[in-house]
Amino acid sequence: MRFASHTEKNITHYKKAPFLGVWDFVLLLALIFAATVALKYYIEPETGSVCTVYVDGEKVIETDLLTDSVTAIPGTHAVLTIKDGAAAITENDCPNKICMKTGFVGRAGGTIVCAPNKIVVKISGGGYFVTGVHK
Repeated sequence: MRFASHTEKNITHYKKAPFLGVWDFVLLLALIFAATVALKYYIEPETGSVCTVYVDGEKVIETDLLTDSVTAIPGTHAVLTIKDGAAAITENDCPNKICMKTGFVGRAGGTIVCAPNKIVVKISGGGYFVTGVHK
């Protein structure tokens, strides 16, 4: 007759652990968050230098963002304001005023769009700064 040892009793009552525990998910979420924050500061668009305004697909204004100005956009009742290196549509007769709610945009690649009046304001120049190399 064989007697079960103390370790054999423990093995028979052993409950298998789940593949991933709660702390594994917490660690995974923390790593994803840290990577996202690092990429935001690592790859960040620079301040733009040129503002181009298109009305119905045609370029009507191209100006720099360095000088503050208030300009009426030709062919519309909209007003473009450039202040502190950023551009905004400050007056417009469109129904929803979404273009005005966009506010000032100054980063390269930024846009302001007014669909009813077919106005597109694009900020360009500056490019993207990635690991010390301008693209």
